[in-house]
Amino acid sequence: MEAESNYETLHLQGQEALDKVRSLLKEFRSTMLITKALGADRDIHSRPMGVQGDPDKFVGTLWFFTDRNCQKVREIQANPAVSLVFQSDSDNAYMHLYGTAQQVDDAAKMKELYTPLLKTWFPEGLDDPRLTLLRVNVDRGNFWDSPGGMLQVLGAFTKAIITGQRGQGGEMGEVRLQ
Repeated sequence: MEAESNYETLHLQGQEALDKVRSLLKEFRSTMLITKALGADRDIHSRPMGVQGDPDKFVGTLWFFTDRNCQKVREIQANPAVSLVFQSDSDNAYMHLYGTAQQVDDAAKMKELYTPLLKTWFPEGLDDPRLTLLRVNVDRGNFWDSPGGMLQVLGAFTKAIITGQRGQGGEMGEVRLQ
């Protein structure tokens, strides 16, 4: 038997799911991209990636800049299934998205998403021959969110101390985009 949660559980689909993911994406500037490693043991492999683009324009696709010669591109070519783990302790927001990834060479999209910060890794900017994009098409995920942030968590804690009953910690649930 599963224990009762301190979160309201939601099951969102379609537009409601898109709206929830859009609102949560605003809390995150980076994510951990998880792929299936190459080799006999086929462990998982994770690494931090900067989220690109405007969260308000999310319609199911996330974009990331990367080096076309890196391990993650080879892993995605071998197995495009990926997951993305987002965490913002300061906002009490967490999300885990699942989808498929592919390496994309799209000069117009690169120009649209480019920021000067990328020169840190690609000194030649958009002209760097190693620069490419990863496109992740998200189909589903899970989230944990306390929209009131730390104040809501403190309120739930106070309620529990005063009344001896569980406080409401926020929302959790699943999103199905397709």
